[in-house]
Amino acid sequence: MELIRQNLLSLLIFLPLVGSIVVLLVRDAKLCRAIALGTSGLVLVLSLLLVVPGVFDWSQAGAYAYESTGGVVQLVQRIAWIPSISAEYLVGVDGLSMPLVILSSLVFVLAIVAGWNTEKSPGGFFALILLLQTGVLGSFLALDFLLFFVFFEVSLLPMYFLIGIWGGPRREYAAIKFFIYTFVGSIAILIALIAIYLATNSLDLIALPKLLQNSFTPGVRATLFFLLLGGFLVKLPAVPFHTWLPDAHVEAPTPISMILAAVLLKLGGYGLLRIAIPLFSDVAIEYWHVLAGIGVLSILFGAFCALGQTDFKRLVAYSSVSHMGLVLLGASMLTPASINGAIFMMIAHGLTSCALFFVVGVIYDRVHHRDIDRLGGLSSTMPLYTRLSAVMIFAALGLPGLCGFVGEIMVLMGTFGAGYGPLKVAPTWAIWLIACLATSGIVLTAGYMLWTLQRVFLGKAHSQTTEPLPDLTRRESLVLWPLVVMAIGLGVLPWTLLLVFTRTTVEAWLKVVS
Repeated sequence: MELIRQNLLSLLIFLPLVGSIVVLLVRDAKLCRAIALGTSGLVLVLSLLLVVPGVFDWSQAGAYAYESTGGVVQLVQRIAWIPSISAEYLVGVDGLSMPLVILSSLVFVLAIVAGWNTEKSPGGFFALILLLQTGVLGSFLALDFLLFFVFFEVSLLPMYFLIGIWGGPRREYAAIKFFIYTFVGSIAILIALIAIYLATNSLDLIALPKLLQNSFTPGVRATLFFLLLGGFLVKLPAVPFHTWLPDAHVEAPTPISMILAAVLLKLGGYGLLRIAIPLFSDVAIEYWHVLAGIGVLSILFGAFCALGQTDFKRLVAYSSVSHMGLVLLGASMLTPASINGAIFMMIAHGLTSCALFFVVGVIYDRVHHRDIDRLGGLSSTMPLYTRLSAVMIFAALGLPGLCGFVGEIMVLMGTFGAGYGPLKVAPTWAIWLIACLATSGIVLTAGYMLWTLQRVFLGKAHSQTTEPLPDLTRRESLVLWPLVVMAIGLGVLPWTLLLVFTRTTVEAWLKVVS
């Protein structure tokens, strides 16, 4: 057990890579699927060990530092990688990365189940998914800036091929657009990385905030911060860097849309909280209104665009832009409630978006279109599908008792109270204006989600859907039920299931940035 504990993070990162190689070497399609599911399932089991007290001491408070100094970052592995540039294989986990690791592990298992019947080159399909999982988990667990960047880039290439090969009619356009946007954002991050290394001779993400305190002039610090900000906002995505997302989602196959929305977008929010804001907290505080303004713009713009959609999948894609705007708003306010709310919102959105994209995929498999105006009355022919879909729609719109409500209310309360935190220099009226605008965006979210529920599931059945449609199969139920259970569980027991694990990390994080 101690050997597993010492190497747990490396197992989480590289086990999918090993599985990917094995899948490529196997010719039998059924065996490829079994290996992919077994590998991702084992990764999920290993990720759940992170909440076991004997593996990680979640009661430990302290500085934002490593276990050896009494800090909150634990299970640290440090191996020399490229000594000439001080680059290390440095991984660790804390309350910021742990929830995202478990969410990612769950989503990849469900995505493999959702794509079980993929007929076009199943070996390549599942091998790329497992390679993508290595990139994602490596990004969440890396504590060396260069190592993070490498894993961040590793997650880009599999997604490009998964969209470009297995996507819809305009898959090449969507894949290239996704690649170009993300690659340009990566270049911005790389420029900042090089400048930071040259100034500090370090790439240690936990040590860098202190090392950078007296580095660079204010103008250079602001420039580097906005380079990092731009790179991560592309991935989030936030307006105006969002245009790749609807196209990518519409053309991507259902399992890839589930991963893209639930996991890949979280790399942007994680990058803001792990890198951009801690390294240049003074700039983040000075330009808080820029971050908050972009967040509110994303909330409102995404909601208004969703209101005008007739394509079910594109509507869910724009809802992601709106919900991730809440994450950016929470990160910009720098209060305990807003930061905990931003983390909670990432997990809640991961569950709801994963479920809603699968819901769209289920109906597309039956009627071969996503036109909301040509759907209707599905509750009479697909009752179980309707019930589970309704739960996740209500979770996405923030109904009390479900996961979306907790994240939204924490972000909003943290925003209203930001005048008493590090942003107390800001006019109270400005903070309250931003909070009120964000609240109006949540009202719009309820509007388009309820309207979608009415048009797709209730009312009179459309002429093309009058023939009885088969309800959820056993495989489809296996995908939706865990997401529904988690959405309800996080809504009812947010402290027990999540906030108890993020509390000490957020407290130590705020000491660094304030």
